[in-house]
Amino acid sequence: MDGDLLFEDAGPPAFCDLCRACIAPGQAVSGQVRDSSFAHPVDPHQDGDRMVISCCVDHLAELQRRFRERPFVAEELWVAKIDQVMQRHHVGLSNEQLVRETGLNLVQLEAAARWCLGVGPPVDGPGADEG
Repeated sequence: MDGDLLFEDAGPPAFCDLCRACIAPGQAVSGQVRDSSFAHPVDPHQDGDRMVISCCVDHLAELQRRFRERPFVAEELWVAKIDQVMQRHHVGLSNEQLVRETGLNLVQLEAAARWCLGVGPPVDGPGADEG
């Protein structure tokens, strides 16, 4: 994953995720990084795996280095999943609905809320490694 390089085919211009330079069609270099703030919009199996785009191989390497140094926090990913579901609904959801739509369990929902509020240690108990 971290070592995979993709050279994009022609398409609309993109912007480098490192320097924000406009990248001409067909010139982008992309790869995946582990990022606990990223919930995939369609495929939950890709949660935590963000595609990054850069203007050159050196910038892709720098992006990958930065993401490798950033801790992967399960609670942050759970918050991203909850946020994604909440954006699709105009009214609040019950815990049962959140469990069903996020694929998380109640322990994970509570841990995500505590992490978001900045209270309590990361969850080590049952359900911590699921989702």
